[in-house]
Amino acid sequence: MAVSSWSTTLTFPSFHHLQFSPIVSTQLKTLRFRTRFRGFNLGCSNGTFSRLSVVNSSSSTASLNTHQGNWEDPDDGSGSEYEDDDDDVDYVKEEDEDEENDGSDFQQGNPVGVVDNHTANQYEEDFVKEVEQLLDPEEKAILQQNASANLRKISTAKWKPLQTLALSLQIHSMDKLLEDGLNIDGVDKDGHTALHKAIIGKKEAVISHLLRKGANPHVKDEDGATPLHYAVHVGSLQTVKLLLKYNVDVNVADRDGWTPLHIAVQSRNRDITKVLLVSGADKTRKNKDGKTALDISLCYGKDFKSYDLAKLLKILPVENYI
Repeated sequence: MAVSSWSTTLTFPSFHHLQFSPIVSTQLKTLRFRTRFRGFNLGCSNGTFSRLSVVNSSSSTASLNTHQGNWEDPDDGSGSEYEDDDDDVDYVKEEDEDEENDGSDFQQGNPVGVVDNHTANQYEEDFVKEVEQLLDPEEKAILQQNASANLRKISTAKWKPLQTLALSLQIHSMDKLLEDGLNIDGVDKDGHTALHKAIIGKKEAVISHLLRKGANPHVKDEDGATPLHYAVHVGSLQTVKLLLKYNVDVNVADRDGWTPLHIAVQSRNRDITKVLLVSGADKTRKNKDGKTALDISLCYGKDFKSYDLAKLLKILPVENYI
């Protein structure tokens, strides 16, 4: 059913003064409309609205009048999705007031972003005193004996501080240890450097940072595995590409003769397999068991992934293959 030429008027600040005037009578059992803050449902006895006026005054009650009779008070909107909008308006006003208050410093002429060094230093001194008061005499003695990091006391063969910090993304603390002379390529009992650990933990930011700081991307662990082996192992294509930019040996083998390509196929990672092949990985290389990367793929059985990797290994590298 069509409604033609409805005229609508909206008056502020009372906001709820609405008037509708159809030129043609409209057959409607129910007319429903919403304002910003309230919803109304209107019904008629004979199904026809010839003229409708809705007025929401400041009084607690409002009436609906038509040429055909008086209507009951409209639904007050209780439970509607708009009932909290008044609160939203107040909230916006409060935010505006907060913004005005936030600008008080500018009105007083304080420069932007400048920290009061005296206040900062005073806070630090107070904080140090507060913590020292919490320490017992033995703990205070340990603190006095270690003005800077004591690597011998915070390390074990398994738990090295640089490796731990690399895995926990504590770049600032890593740099502090390196500035104090810690070897960036120091290893734990497994032969893992901080770079190994960061790659195993897929800490991309730490990996890039360590390489920029001069970490050796060629170091082998106790099993002969390099950072590239582990990057392939965890499926990090981004790290694989990054290490290749540092000219790592794409055909390096561990103690069991496994190259990164063997691991890429074992993990059934098509994207990394492709990148290694295009970068010069030797697909004819065999591990100590005499298996090539293709052999490993076929040992997975007759499924689509096996065939997909087999095709990749058979036709790559070729120029402009996609």
